[in-house]
Amino acid sequence: MIALLVVGLALVHFGTRRDKRVSQDQALAIARARIDFEPNGHQIRFLRRGIPPRGFWIVTYYIRNDVGFYKRVTTVFVEASSGQVTEVRRTA
Repeated sequence: MIALLVVGLALVHFGTRRDKRVSQDQALAIARARIDFEPNGHQIRFLRRGIPPRGFWIVTYYIRNDVGFYKRVTTVFVEASSGQVTEVRRTA
């Protein structure tokens, strides 16, 4: 039982290394092409989703108002292995 657990963890660890064929900078550029405003900031994070898990860069571009509240936000999901945009979420 322990051997199966070790093999499973090894496959998850080493099998997902190829997830990040798209760099963080490339993901920012891909996502930037999908927004229709001039942002004054961004956030980016890496996340695995699905079964089996696939790696995604989650890129959020935003505009803040004078008080610091978010005025406009767009989040773009970029698949880390291919660079394909799989989802775009917009808020006004």
